[in-house]
Parts: sequence; C-alpha cells; structure tokens
Amino acid sequence: MKPLNRRTYYELTSAGFVFAGVVAFVLMAAVNSQTNILFWALGVVTGALLISAVLGSLLLKKLVVTRSVADHAIAGEPVEVQYRVANAKRFMPSCAIRVTEARHTGELATLPEGYCLHLGPGQTTFVTTYLVPKHRGVVELHEQRVCCSFPFGFINRAVHTVLPQKITVFPRVGMLSRGLLARSRTFSSTGSVSSPNRGGADEFYGLREYVAGDPLRSIHWRRSARTGKLVVRELTSDTPPTIVVVVDVRVWRDLPDGRVKAEQAIELAASWICRAMMDHFAVGLLIPGAAHAVPLTVTSGRPQRQLLLESLALLELKKINSSPAVAPTPPEHAAKRAEYVVIALTRTSASIDMVPAGNAYTLLCLDDPDSGSWLHFPGGHGPQESVYMIPEGLTAAPAAPAANAAGQSAAGSSTGS
Repeated sequence: MKPLNRRTYYELTSAGFVFAGVVAFVLMAAVNSQTNILFWALGVVTGALLISAVLGSLLLKKLVVTRSVADHAIAGEPVEVQYRVANAKRFMPSCAIRVTEARHTGELATLPEGYCLHLGPGQTTFVTTYLVPKHRGVVELHEQRVCCSFPFGFINRAVHTVLPQKITVFPRVGMLSRGLLARSRTFSSTGSVSSPNRGGADEFYGLREYVAGDPLRSIHWRRSARTGKLVVRELTSDTPPTIVVVVDVRVWRDLPDGRVKAEQAIELAASWICRAMMDHFAVGLLIPGAAHAVPLTVTSGRPQRQLLLESLALLELKKINSSPAVAPTPPEHAAKRAEYVVIALTRTSASIDMVPAGNAYTLLCLDDPDSGSWLHFPGGHGPQESVYMIPEGLTAAPAAPAANAAGQSAAGSSTGS
C-alpha cells in the first residue's frame, strides 16, 4: 500500500523538557555572570540539542515502513501486526526506530508498538507486535507513526504516513456447554442425512433416459433390455445436518441491560456457528430487523463462516428495526429438516414466526437462569470479562465442564409442528 500523505515534525520528549530547562538556566546564568565557562557549557548543551535534531532526521531519511495486518480479528484477542522496515540509505544505519499507530477509530485495549534497535544500510527487517480490539465492529487504522529520539532522547523526529486500513472485529467465540448442546436435536445425533437431491452415490433416487456422457456402470440393464432404451440409475447425495441460527435482539432498547444482553446473544450466535462449522454442518443466519444485508446461503466451509461472523460483527444495534412486523427473508437452499436455533433476549419477546412449519427449533432465551453457564471462554473468563491471548483459531477453547442435571433438564427446546 503506497503512502497517500506524509508529514514530519519535531517534538520534545519528557527528558527533552527537563534538558531545555537546564539550557535556559545555564543561559540566564551565563548572561548574568558573563563567565566564560558558563558560555562554554551553554554551547555544549545547545550542541546536544542540535545533534539530537539533526541526527534523528538523518536516521529516518530513506526509511520505508509498511504495515501488514489481517483483515479480521476477534474481540478481546490479540491480532498480529507486522511492520516491514527497510533502510534504503547506502552508508548510514538507522537506530532506535519506534513504530506505532497515530490515528485510529475503534476502541483498542492495546495499541501496536514496535521497536527496531539497529538496521544497517540496505537492510530490511520485520517488527512484529499486536493490537487488541475491545469490542466487535470495525477498527480503522488511519495514520502510521515512525519516530526516532537517538542518541540522547531529548528530541523526537517523527514521520506520520497516512495508511488507511480496516479490520473487521468478530464477536468473541466461546465453547458451548454440554447442557446447551443437549437441547439441540442436530448436535445430539451424529452423521449426515440423505438429501432428496439427485447426483450423489448413496441411496436409489430414480431412473431416467441415458444421456451422452453418463458412465456405463450407471446403466440399468434390466430396464434398458425391457424397454429397448438405455436407462440409467440416479442416486441421492449425503448432506450434512443443517442449522439456521436466528438472532432476535429487536427489543434491546426496552431492557435496562439490553445492550449487554444483545452482545451476549451475538457472542452465543457466533459460538454456535463456529461449533457447527467445526462439525462440518451447513449453517445459515437470520437477523430480524438488521440494517445490513445478511448472507442468505446455507452451506459449510471457512468462507461461509467468515461471512456469517462478519454479519454479526457489523450488526449495529442502533439501526435495528424493532418493529415486530419485520420478518427476515428465509435462507436459500435451507432443507425442510433444518433445525432453527432461535436466540432471544427474553422469553416474552421470543418469536418463532421465522421458523417454517415442520422444522425443529431450539429456543434459547437469555433470561434463562442457566444462561450464564452456556458459554465458556478460554481461561475460564465469564461472558463480560475480556480475554487477552494469542488467537490460535476461531474455536480454540478448553473443554467445558458438563452442566448440572437441573441445567440439562431445563425447558428450552421445542419442536415445530
């Protein structure tokens, strides 16, 4: 990414302010006393300031710094930021180079800051650091700052380069408790189910006329001999179980802790999506009242997981249409036997109108007494605590303990008629 704008300036460090006070004191003493040694001392301290200003400028000359960071992160977890530092000078090295971000939007718990002690002429190095976003949403890095206060640390020579870059921050992802998974019909069973679609190699689907290009082994010879025309067998294909996650947070304004509950619902949805993807399920997403478009596909794989998590990350609570009449468009290619996981803030506001007739559904309400034990985050952090660890994956988490018998038998799963 090429720099769009660049500005340089000098600034005094905290040590520089103290040293400037010493220079002012020596100046006043030399003027008042007219002592030669004081004038000599004044020249020394003034020369130190000039050397700091000139040398810092020379060290940053022809120094090219570029940023490399992932386009998505997870709230509360570090994301790696790598700075490529190249010294294009032919003879002079660069020393004590500090790289950080000067302007950004979005809340960061940790600002990236890298340091390069020495870089020879014509050499290139990589400085790795981390930033930690506090909340889901979008973090925009606008301006990169490179500074040097070598050799005395009195004056900073800073170079600001405009390098805009956006990072989509996904919601936190935790481990679902066993008691919660037991409420779901889909997770309680294993294996794939046979779909009513032709084109596989499993169960018998039907017969049709032979078309040029069909494999000879698929020809049904008995029926072909009886009818006098070539007929081939068609088989069904195996498809993984299908889950559609519904996040209904339209009533968050009516609750005293509505924003907190809404964020918990979004984290629960993200965790459910990642768990289903890890088990190779086909997953879809519905967000009633969402202002932005939500993917209408139901499939599996990493691209689908990223699309769904990005939809949850970009969900703006203030722009949600809270009208109960607003019904989301059902996902495309959702099988009739798909299970709908409806996540609502309260049981009174829960609505299953978006669940098609004949589909099983699991209703999860955050006012349930056991809702606090549904999610477990790495390190044993609770739903409202921040997690600071190097991310190893979207679903990396230690095994959660089983829920108690009362939690497993609590009402929360129903089957649509």
